[in-house]
Amino acid sequence: MYNTWYNADTINDNQGDDSGLDVNLDVFSQVHRIVHVTEKKLFGANWAYNVLVPMVKTDISIAPIGVDDSSSFSVGDLILEPLALFWYRENYEAALGLAVIAPTGDYDSTDAASPGKGYWSGMMTLGGTYYLDSDKSWSVSALTRTIINGEQDETDVRPGSEFTIEGGIGKQFMLDHTWLVRPGISYCATWQISDDSQDGHGTRADERKEGYGIGGELNVLYLPWLLQGNIRYTNEFGAKNMTEGSSVTFTLTKSF
Repeated sequence: MYNTWYNADTINDNQGDDSGLDVNLDVFSQVHRIVHVTEKKLFGANWAYNVLVPMVKTDISIAPIGVDDSSSFSVGDLILEPLALFWYRENYEAALGLAVIAPTGDYDSTDAASPGKGYWSGMMTLGGTYYLDSDKSWSVSALTRTIINGEQDETDVRPGSEFTIEGGIGKQFMLDHTWLVRPGISYCATWQISDDSQDGHGTRADERKEGYGIGGELNVLYLPWLLQGNIRYTNEFGAKNMTEGSSVTFTLTKSF
């Protein structure tokens, strides 16, 4: 279960400068993910499948252009991943996944706080973790997502494709026979890698989004219950054609 609180009070323009718009954006999202990693092998990897169900609440105001919207805590766009492959090796782990993002959340082009986006997308996930020592105490990781978007029915605009990467470096400590703790430094970046199909409301099709983030995180695992908690703080910088703010994410994972 992923819980993310995001706040931004800046929208940057195509040059990466503050647009000067008086914006206040608050988003809380809670994503429930159910994953089944099977014993079946494909290309030497364990085959898994999963579904992600996001719940989203958004409050946004942009005073100069008359935007002042909020949404109730409601279902966003479901992510269905029928194919996920996990390779477990002595000094690294790798993952590859193919998913579809379904427009199950409500969308209204006149409502900036809509929980859904109003279009289908395809997503490929590729990444892994490399262990720097034989004890697997030091690790570096990177996870990429490439998203190809469909056309939005209400606006007839097809948003440009997106590429994101996130990861970090961490050090794991065994406190005793029941607790594992891993502090680390995390990073993320996103780029829009193709133009929108046409100009949107106040935006040009060739003005691509871009943004970066850096922060810290702490991961704690309680071995007897196979229960894991992770808290991460991210501060964004270098944004273009998008908001720039900060987020806190708390993730709770239970293995069976």
